Amino acid sequence: MKVALIHATTTALKPIEEAFRKVAPEVELLHFMDTHLLTMIEESGSLTPEIARRFSKSVSLAAEARPDCIQLTCSAFNPLTTILQPLCRVKMFRSDEAMLDEALEYNRIGLISTVRETPEALINYLQARQPNCAIESVVDPGIIHLLFQGKKEEHDERVRGMVTEMDGKVDVIVLSQYSMAHVANQVTTNTPILVAPEATAKRCFQYILQK
Repeated sequence: MKVALIHATTTALKPIEEAFRKVAPEVELLHFMDTHLLTMIEESGSLTPEIARRFSKSVSLAAEARPDCIQLTCSAFNPLTTILQPLCRVKMFRSDEAMLDEALEYNRIGLISTVRETPEALINYLQARQPNCAIESVVDPGIIHLLFQGKKEEHDERVRGMVTEMDGKVDVIVLSQYSMAHVANQVTTNTPILVAPEATAKRCFQYILQK
């Protein structure tokens, strides 16, 4: 059993590896990394044809490895699955879909993001499945770079601040980036918190078992 993971940031590696070790340690993980993709989308502010073409190269490389499925780990690029899935024989999963499907069980959903382009991708997915869902979004753009700079404590403090701001205003809080998943264990809230890595690993494993 093999899952190909497509990353645009190194900060997604540890959370998804830990999730698979917990959920399905027998699954072999294949990593395909292109960190320049994050730079490109931050500079452009949206997905562009150039980004789509570059991202498709990672998808092609992943598919050539003949995995059971391809899993994205960066939410800002999730809309590209709609474009690229028809061109790829291997099943592709968005980074957040398992988590967001859980979130749709609640009426009021709060999104917390550290990449400016992320909320739009998540909101579009949620509204396409439940047009009347109420969504609140808080984003502190660019603080994911604090992790790249070794400033984990400052990153975590700012994420905790967003969680505190959102707590009690919604029915569920969604931590949009894989790199924030560990912060869920640092806060006590009245509102349940959802993170993507473990939900993602479970969905991939279930898909493989049902093939």
